[in-house]
Amino acid sequence: MTRAQPSLVHTLGLAAGKCATSRPIGPRDAGVLQAYVRGLSPESRYNRFFGALYELPPAELDRVLHLDQKYQLALLAETHIGGAPVVIGEARFALTPNRLEGEFALSIADDWRGKGLGTLLMADIECRARSFGARYLVGDVLRSNARMKALARKMGFLQGDVPRDTRLVRIVKALTLSLVARPCETLTASDLAIAA
Repeated sequence: MTRAQPSLVHTLGLAAGKCATSRPIGPRDAGVLQAYVRGLSPESRYNRFFGALYELPPAELDRVLHLDQKYQLALLAETHIGGAPVVIGEARFALTPNRLEGEFALSIADDWRGKGLGTLLMADIECRARSFGARYLVGDVLRSNARMKALARKMGFLQGDVPRDTRLVRIVKALTLSLVARPCETLTASDLAIAA
């Protein structure tokens, strides 16, 4: 890694004084991760996983729970409702074999869209990708996923085709051109001029 690793647990300041905690997914999170995926609308699950599923297949769940944190990271965004932690978003990041690109994916719970969480998770992943030494951040998005494409445009990503799958577009951002220069631990929705 070329830079210091950002804190793995920190607060994301949402609009209207609300906040969430971003933390790594660990081996004990199987139940909360599956509950989060099951709680997404069918459209949200399709947009996130590119197919119809109700929950993560056992092999995929095991892979996410046991990532190599040297080159990969899976995060949960949680808030407290009625005193209990509730997962409201998730994001994943992995360096490609050439170590120049960081591939990412994210989803936001349906009831938490439009509150700045998507923007903050994208900025968090961008910061982490930079700390891993990635020069570009890339993600594949369904052509029909207008929300994600709009968020990517607002965050400075460019869009191109994915030759192997016409259902997808690839979004790419050069991290050297990034406007997010503050440490990951201090980002809030008001720091970013955009809200997802």
